[in-house]
Parts: sequence; structure tokens; C-alpha cells
Amino acid sequence: MNRLLRLAALLVAVALCAGGCMLREQEPADDAFVAALPQPSEEPQELFLGENTSARSSSVTLYYAAADGVNFSTVTRSLRVENGESLLDAAVDALLRPSSDRDAAYFATRDTQLLSTEYACGTATVNLSIDALSAQSEQELLALVVSVGNTLLGIEGVEAVNVLVGGQCVRFSGLPFGAQAEPVGSIAAAYAQLQTEQEQLRAGTSSGVSRWALLYFPTNDGRWLVPERRRISFSGTDFATGLLEALGKGPRENDCAIPVLPEGVELLNGAPTVSTLSSGEHLLTLNFSSTLTNYLAFSGLSVWELLGSLSLTCLSFMPEMDAVRVEINGTPIEISEDSRFPDGLIRRDDFSGRIGSVATLYLACDDGMLTPVRRAVSKRSALSARSLLAELFRYADSEESPRFPVPEPMYEDDVLGVQITGHIARVDLSANFYRACQNLSEQDERSAVYAMVNTLCALRDVRAVRFFVEGVAAETLSGNIYLRSPLLPNPGIVADRAGNPEG
Repeated sequence: MNRLLRLAALLVAVALCAGGCMLREQEPADDAFVAALPQPSEEPQELFLGENTSARSSSVTLYYAAADGVNFSTVTRSLRVENGESLLDAAVDALLRPSSDRDAAYFATRDTQLLSTEYACGTATVNLSIDALSAQSEQELLALVVSVGNTLLGIEGVEAVNVLVGGQCVRFSGLPFGAQAEPVGSIAAAYAQLQTEQEQLRAGTSSGVSRWALLYFPTNDGRWLVPERRRISFSGTDFATGLLEALGKGPRENDCAIPVLPEGVELLNGAPTVSTLSSGEHLLTLNFSSTLTNYLAFSGLSVWELLGSLSLTCLSFMPEMDAVRVEINGTPIEISEDSRFPDGLIRRDDFSGRIGSVATLYLACDDGMLTPVRRAVSKRSALSARSLLAELFRYADSEESPRFPVPEPMYEDDVLGVQITGHIARVDLSANFYRACQNLSEQDERSAVYAMVNTLCALRDVRAVRFFVEGVAAETLSGNIYLRSPLLPNPGIVADRAGNPEG
């Protein structure tokens, strides 16, 4: 039974649980509490050989926070990004290392280093070194965090920014800052708002505080955990319960993802607890009832998907939290044959290699119109022209619709190379691909060509596509579409899922 059918059956199972009926008379098998973790993985490096993006310069507005921690100064710079490098990394590095005396006059970040950036589903997660905590005041630390957020929100494709320090979320006035989804105009005003919210919560005069959080959901294919931004509200310091309730509502934007918890079913044995370990680390403990085990059995979810979703979601939002421990009736879930998890402690880095993203592929319907289809891929694949073509080719020789309208199986090796220069993607295809396209109808040739063009032009650095076959400029595939000039995306043949043209 596939995962979607299992989820349909799950509705019946959850109803039985909520009504007090036991799904099984016997106790769950011991191995139901054991998580066998897959190794973190990306596509093999050789998949990206033959792909080259020329060094490019991008204009980025950097936000420097003034030394008084009140206002910003903006400087627009042209940042050069080499092949294989990230514009997000370049922008944060430029912000942390002012290149002029004028910029250095603003709030100094001292020895703060950029540890890593993650970009998935429109959200950038930035991890700064703990040197950032050497800021003289909480307001100065907020200035640094917001400077990073404002800067990256100005880059095309970045819809939200989540800043971590030493792998942890930072607390401001006792509250999480959450993911930043819009530029902040005044540091002083933002900090005053945080203080006001804290005072209202303490006095019990607040109806609630809301923040943007990142929820991580398993994908249909069981390979990735993809983030989705969600506004959550809380009226106290029990942030975990609000996150779990949001997870229970399931994904709203990504139809290639599935729920990790059932909605409206009480699974916790008591409220989540936060404790301090002898090492000084802060631990969140989530103690679930055995109903959760039944849910996993009916949904087809793996235990590692549950652990990854819970740990990434909680540790990407809850401030100054180091680890999560998940229990069933007070017994920590055992993570088999893995020494990374002493006492069942799970840290954010343990599942960061399983964070995926979502790519939009344009596939052909029976009438020749293209429809956008969202598919879960790795973070790297979502930004790789060659990898996106390989994803398209998986739908060749398919009897189902939508599909890639080539009547023979196609493979990633049929993409000999992709070079992106001056916003033009030059795609070199194999002789096997060319041969398979010789007898395409006019409709299928048009659909195949623009499935590739529209898919690649969704990338930030691609505005047009040229096609080559074995290094030679292709004139046509089957005699109808002229290929010797760069092709722009064609919105006129794209229909929404209801069949209506989008253009």
C-alpha cells in the first residue's frame, strides 16, 4: 500500500483512537520504537559534473546597523560569485566583513563568522558563530540578526530568513524572534515591540503573540523533510505545543509533502518539558502515548521521519534549545546502531542532511498544455539546471499524464552538460535524446521543448535556453520548433491544474 493510500486509511484509524478504541489488542512490537536512520545524502557529485555557471556579479543591498543599534545604513554592492558558490554566502560574508571605513563605522560584528546557510522552499536559514553573542546588548544582537534578514530578503527568491547563532535560535526579551518575512525598518521600534509583547504576556493582558515558524514535513517519496513557513500564536512560553498543533494541520503549500502528526488527536502524555542537563544544555522532552505508534503504522511514516520533523521544527524556532528527546510512554525512542544520539538526544545537525526543497517541473498534459508540478528534491538539485532536467526525464516514456512527451526512457546521462552564461542556459543533449525525438508530433515537440525551457527559466540565473546535440547547435528536434536562437519561457502553453491558461 503506498503512502497516500495509507494516509487515507489513517483517517479511520485516528477516529478509532480518538473514540477510545484500541487499534490492536496486543502490545506494539518492540521494533516499533526503534528508529533506523538513513545516512544523510545529496545527489552524487558526478551528477553535477558537466554543469557550469560562469562567474557572475550580482547587485545586493547590504544593511549595516548603526553603532547605537537604532537605525540602518544601506550600501549597494556588486558581489562576484564564482561557479559553485552561493550568493547568500557572499552577501552574509560581505555584511560581516565591511569593505570600507565608512561601513566599518557601523555596528561591528567583531569576530562573528558565517558557519553555514541553508536555502530550501524560499527560506534561508543562516547559522552564525557564537561570537555574535559578544554583542554588548540584546538590542545590538537583534541589530545583527535583522541586518542579515533585511539583506537576504532583498535577494530574488528569498521569502524568509531564519538566523541561528551556534545552531540555536536566539531569545529576545524572553521570546523567540522566529523567521523574518519582511524587512525591519527600525531596530529600536522592533526591540520596543518585543519588550511590550513580553510585558503583556507576563501581565496576562495579551491575547497572544504570533511568529513565523518553519515546519518540516516528510515528502511523499520518503526521502526528504521540506520546510514550510507558518504563522503560529502562543500565549505563554510553551512554544512546543503550538508547533505540534501546527504540524498536525499538515502542509498547506507543498502537495508533495504529507502530515507527520494527526490533527485534533491528543497524543502527548502531559505538556512538553524543558530541562537543563549537567552539561548546561537545554533539552526539550516530548512524551507521546502509544497512539503515536499506531499512527506511524497506518500512515507508513518511518520513525526517522517523525524524529526529523519534530527536532528540525522545534530546534529551528525554540530559543536557546540544544536538543530534543522523543519518548513513548516515558521510554525514549531507541535509535539503533548510532552513537550520535546518547540518551536519545537529537540535535538539529543530526537531520540537516535530510532537509530537501521543492522544484517546479513543467510537464505535458494530453492536450499539449504544460502544467506546473511540484516535486521534492534535494536543496542542491532545486538550484541545479542539469538536475532539474534529469527530474523531467524521469517522466519520459510514461503512459500517465502529465508527462515528459518523449516515447523512450531518458536518463541523466542524456544531459551531456549545461553551461549558464549571461542568463542563457546552453544545454547539450545526447544523440540518443535527439534520436528519440525524431518522430514527435508538432504538439509533443512543442511540449517537450518548452517543458525544458520553462523549467530551467524558473531558476534565478536563467532567462533563456539554447539547445545543442553532442556539442553542435541543434536546428530542430522533429522539424517544427527552431532551436538555433535562445528560447524564452512560453507562458501561453501553461495551464493551471483546472486546465485554464495561466497567461
